[in-house]
Order: sequence, then C-alpha cells, then structure tokens
Amino acid sequence: MTGTVGELILAALAFLLIHIVPSSVLRERVISRTGEKGYMACFSLLSLVILIWLVIAYRAAPVEEMLWDAGNGGRHLAMLLMLIASILFFGAITSPNPTAVGAGKLLEKESAYTGINAITRHPMMWSFALWSVAHIVNNGDITSIVFFGTFGLLAVAGTYLIDAKKARQLKAGWAGYKERTSNIPFAAILQGRATLSFKPLWWRLLLGIVLFAALYLLHPLVFGVLPGPL
Repeated sequence: MTGTVGELILAALAFLLIHIVPSSVLRERVISRTGEKGYMACFSLLSLVILIWLVIAYRAAPVEEMLWDAGNGGRHLAMLLMLIASILFFGAITSPNPTAVGAGKLLEKESAYTGINAITRHPMMWSFALWSVAHIVNNGDITSIVFFGTFGLLAVAGTYLIDAKKARQLKAGWAGYKERTSNIPFAAILQGRATLSFKPLWWRLLLGIVLFAALYLLHPLVFGVLPGPL
C-alpha cells in the first residue's frame, strides 16, 4: 500500500485513534500503571511517529482528480482564515489556559477568563481547525482533503474531548469556568457570559499578524507554493 491513498487513510485513522481513544477510554487506566509522566512520554512518542508516517504517506500518495478549484476566491478566504488562525495560535501559546495539561489551578485566576480565553477556551484547537479549512478550500483533491481534514476533524473533536476530560478532573471548578467561557469562538461574548477586553489582546493581535506575515513569506520557500491570490 506504500504510496497510495489507502495508506494515507490508514495513517490518518491511526493519527485520529491515538488522540481520541486513549484520552477518552484508556487514559486513566494507563496513568494508574505508568504515572502521568510515563503516559505523556509514551503518548508523545507514539503521536510523533504516527504524525511522521502521516506526512510521509501524504507526500507519497498520488494526487487524485480535483473535485473543485476555488480559484482566487478561495485564496482570499484562506488569507483571512490564516490571519485569524495566526492570532488565535499566538494568543494560545502566550496566554494561561486551564485546558492545558496540569493547569487546573489557573481556574482561580481572572486571566483564565479574559483575553483570548474570553473569545474561546480552545484557541489552539480552533487555530488548527481554521488552518485545515483554509487548505482544504484551496486543495480540492482527495489526498489533500484526507490529510488536512484529519487535523481539522481532530481539532474540533479535541475541543469536546478536552471539555469532557476537564469536567471529570476539575468537577465544580470546571463547571464555573465553562459557564463564563465558550468553546465556539465569540459565543460567550455574544451571550453576555464573557467580556472582550483589548488590554490583554492588543500585543498578541499585533504579533499574531507578524506570525501571519512570516508564514506567508516562508510558505513558497518551504512548500514551493505561493499562498496569496494569483
């Protein structure tokens, strides 16, 4: 099956399963035997191996017939989605967030409810989801849909899996946090459950734009494809 769409699908399924099944079914059992650090070490190594397999399978798979060609309209949309994704990603890596591993104590801090967390409690996951959509729109072949769709599906599913895990771990504390935040971006703000403040956001917004510009300039050098409109 080497170099086939079948292998790519197999690698994609393995990547999804390794992230979904252990976290929702086996995590507590494995941790009880290996400890938290042992579990994370094994999980990280296995995830990396399967990710490398997925990338290699994608690069080796033949490009099937295009199902659509979004043209410059798709490229303009992708630019907008990637700008938002870059801001969410930078906000995620620079903001304290109780959804991170071992970060439950952050529920006691107001910073966990403001800034990027007021927009969504899963900024990292939504940045990957938007990245996935941007690339699917502009790559209408089966091979690309499977590859990029895998990350998008996992990112969206991951928001719900993380919520369920945190609810089990943090109980009442998580219920209070969930009440003041939202999974879907801007939902809590629109519902009046959260307040958008630009004070903790402005520099993250600017540096997110810088990240977007860097990705745009590096894209043709790294991947050989100009991401902007032709």
